[in-house]
Amino acid sequence: MDSQFYKSPKIYDKPHRFFERYLNNDLDSLSNYLIKQYSDIENGKVPGVSTKKETSWSSSGSLSTMKWKDYNVFQFNNVEIYNVFKAVKDTVLEACEYYGIDFEEQQYMVQGWFNINYNHIGKLGWHEHGGPWAPYFHGYYCIKSEPSTTYYKIDDNENNIKENINKNNRLVISEMGHPHAMGDWDWEGPRITLAYDIYPLKALIRDKASEQHWIPLI
Repeated sequence: MDSQFYKSPKIYDKPHRFFERYLNNDLDSLSNYLIKQYSDIENGKVPGVSTKKETSWSSSGSLSTMKWKDYNVFQFNNVEIYNVFKAVKDTVLEACEYYGIDFEEQQYMVQGWFNINYNHIGKLGWHEHGGPWAPYFHGYYCIKSEPSTTYYKIDDNENNIKENINKNNRLVISEMGHPHAMGDWDWEGPRITLAYDIYPLKALIRDKASEQHWIPLI
């Protein structure tokens, strides 16, 4: 999520695009699984996830968001999450083709987490994930988020804001460098999404990123 990584120049000067895939996951099963994982995080039952109180990202009201550094959701043993991982790779391949990036040369690594939010507790305001720009990518997958909107401030321009209308079972990929925020929603939660960052391996080495957290996007 947030990082102190090196800020890259904008090499691939192409118009912003959302790259998307629609999956056929059992969303009831996945929702129940992640709600159980959330409860286990609260109760200190997820290996490697500390119970120490967090202040980072506390405005989200989501403990699984605050603890994003402690785990990688793609290391959970779950069929639906595996399907998301496969679709992320396929979508990144399309994004690389659009920007003219050699996917294999980047040796991409990925980290992921999940967000469970309630309309009366908190949400993610404007934020970014590092990079910026291609070849750095971020995205998210909607599990239970209809109806809602995520806003993107293209090129960090207040006068160029795109609405990304959330659809369940849909994942999106965007290059980093475009701050985004959850819009308000009025239905009773939980609002559940799964999010991910995609970084070149050489960038993680350069920036001394945490070991035993990122996994290869292969």
